[in-house]
Amino acid sequence: MKSNPILRCSILTLALFAITAAFAQPPRISEDRELKELDLSGWDCLNRLEGTAKTDDGVERNRLKNRSAPDLTGARIASLDTAAFLREVAAFDAQTKGKRRKDLSPLQKADLAQREKQLVSLTGYLVLAYAGPPESTNCGNVDFHDWHLEIFATPADHPPQVGDPTPIICEITPRTQNAINRDQIRMQALAAFIRAPDLSYEPTQHPARRIRVTGYLVWDDDHNGSADVGTAIRSIAANKYHQPWRSTAWEIHPVVKIEALDGSASESEGASQTPLPPSTAPAATAPTIAPATPAPQFATLTQPVKIKIPYGETVLPRGLKLPVVTRDAQTVTVQYLGRTQIIPIASTDLR
Repeated sequence: MKSNPILRCSILTLALFAITAAFAQPPRISEDRELKELDLSGWDCLNRLEGTAKTDDGVERNRLKNRSAPDLTGARIASLDTAAFLREVAAFDAQTKGKRRKDLSPLQKADLAQREKQLVSLTGYLVLAYAGPPESTNCGNVDFHDWHLEIFATPADHPPQVGDPTPIICEITPRTQNAINRDQIRMQALAAFIRAPDLSYEPTQHPARRIRVTGYLVWDDDHNGSADVGTAIRSIAANKYHQPWRSTAWEIHPVVKIEALDGSASESEGASQTPLPPSTAPAATAPTIAPATPAPQFATLTQPVKIKIPYGETVLPRGLKLPVVTRDAQTVTVQYLGRTQIIPIASTDLR
């Protein structure tokens, strides 16, 4: 029996379409909208600091990004705002525009090696935070991902859009996330917007917080082209990312410590903060409680709790400390991001 050439052509066309569609699909991104405790013992990438990189440049970059948190006691840490950070790297950026590590001269490589040993602190406003996509740094894992923090000089009241200045990128890794999480740092309490897995922006219902981010300097030369680096956002790509999306290929990666500096966080948000001067510090307000059953001032979650928030749902992680409003035998009313939430008392340390 002779085969039908039209049928063969149709089958081939469909096969090519299926292959093209498969490769065109964006990577699956974690549903995480908040830091949480990670059990690293089940992560097959834990002892592979090079991740799944295939090039010498990639191996070098990943090993730098996957450094563990150092002891900061007595460490020499350069303290920079966004303008000072960009001035610090301006000369190197001018010499290496569009280049990769493999393209550097011996002198440039020596300069780079010294710079990437530095610990720095960057002060700015956390306008946007989001779970990063699967990357070779983390062996392509969806659940063990970096957290991307976009730090701006001013607290924008909208997500990044055309005409806005570009941010400095800082990244928390799975190896540093647990310590930051245990410091009670919360993305929902610090960022003005969270990028969802579908790349839409979810407002947190409060302004961007002024924070200090401390960690290692890294030159992410994988993002050193004009599509990624620039002073202002020129366009929003079809994949919803803003382009360019960063001021420089230099970033803080890994982030090992985060502190809130604006003094407006409640203790429930858990961030380190600069206290207000005594003359301007607001008087403490006692929680409303039933006289017969005095409620503790704070409740700490002993297990994750799902709650409703303006844009859907979120999960409050174990260990989060929340101010108590009232309590009864079964539930406790707490404050979270300026709203009251009723949660099971069995999920707290008030049991």
